[in-house]
Amino acid sequence: MSGFIVSKDKPIGDYIALYLARSKIERAEGYERGRGGAVTALLIYLLDKKIIDAVIVTKKTRGLEGEIIVAKTREDLLEAAGTRWSVLPYTAKLRESLMEEDIQRVAIVGLPCQAQFLRQMQLYPLLETDFSKKISLIISLFCMGTYASEAFIAFLKRVYKLNPEDIIDIQLRGDTLYVKMPDEEKTIPTQEILPYVQLGCLICPDYTGIFSDISAGLSEVHLGYTVLIARNKNAVKIIQGAEDAGYIETKPGTLDIVEEVKFRAEAKLIRAVKYASMLL
Repeated sequence: MSGFIVSKDKPIGDYIALYLARSKIERAEGYERGRGGAVTALLIYLLDKKIIDAVIVTKKTRGLEGEIIVAKTREDLLEAAGTRWSVLPYTAKLRESLMEEDIQRVAIVGLPCQAQFLRQMQLYPLLETDFSKKISLIISLFCMGTYASEAFIAFLKRVYKLNPEDIIDIQLRGDTLYVKMPDEEKTIPTQEILPYVQLGCLICPDYTGIFSDISAGLSEVHLGYTVLIARNKNAVKIIQGAEDAGYIETKPGTLDIVEEVKFRAEAKLIRAVKYASMLL
């Protein structure tokens, strides 16, 4: 586990390449390209080329609620594309899904804490039925924290008069949370929502998901692109393969992108140290 370290010197962990990427899959196929869409395009590439059999991902059901699904087709992935704002229980769904005989190679998209669980499961399998060998790729989304659902929903209703079931999308940009509704977009200062961040997130130092094969997130400077961090040779091979096959386009990550991601990672690390010290 020595290579999986978040520190002041390495706030985004070890990696071998960093890219700006965006999907080349057309809007007509159902995907909103405003975010870059590179993760969805990468996964479609892996399914189309039979490199994996399925993807474990979360799908929005209504408002802020979601469910874990097993995506085996392009259509399944396009329906599930988008941001998730809750941590869903993976273990039961993993066991159920990966025991299917037709699933031998799976990619999993999750948050940094989930990437850590999955990697540790691979390194130190404890379950009687070991399915970790079926995990071919772990993708982590950048994460500053998730919210205690009931309290956060009550806050949105009480203070901003929002019906959570009507929420289309939520994005955190800088010090502001943008909540997209059918007819408007509300802006909420992050200081107001900090009390509703789950305790485990407040003491988590990992912003990018250092235990993953590929980390992915947004850049405020380069909107319309996805930042991809490749942490091993297989990750680089997958990204280059998807580009060669026409699923994505990439350009090397420049210093300003690296510094932007590091800035956010350092902020989460500092927050984790602060709140961890309060528990001692």
